[in-house]
Amino acid sequence: MKEQFKVIEIENQTMKLKVNRSSGCHSCEARSGCGTGILANYFEQYTVFNKPLQNGVKIGDFITLEISSNELFYRAFQLYMLPLFALFAGGMLGNIVYPASEGMQILLAFIGFFASLLLTKYFIK
Repeated sequence: MKEQFKVIEIENQTMKLKVNRSSGCHSCEARSGCGTGILANYFEQYTVFNKPLQNGVKIGDFITLEISSNELFYRAFQLYMLPLFALFAGGMLGNIVYPASEGMQILLAFIGFFASLLLTKYFIK
C-alpha cells in the first residue's frame, strides 16, 4: 500500500507529514452505512505525524511511503483484534475471580479492553 504525504514542517532532522485520512470514504458507495465513513464526518480529515528527515526533502514536497501487506495486516490485527481479545480475557478473569458478581465481571472486561487500547496507543507508533 502506497500513500502520498505532504511535508508541512522540518525541525531537528524530523519532518512533519500530513495525509488525508478519508480519501476512500468520499468515493465509496457504502459510506452512508459504514462506521468509518460516518465517523470521518466528525473528525479532522487529515493525520499529522513525524518521520526522520530524508535527504533533499523540503517543506511543501510530496513524498510516497509504502507499507507491505503483511505489515498492514499485522497492524490491523493489533488495532482491532487485541482489544477484543483483552475484553474477553478480562471477562473470563472476572468470571474466575468473581463467579457470583456479574458487575465485577463486566468491570474487569472493560478494564482489559481499555488497558489494551492504552497499551496499543503507547506501543504502536
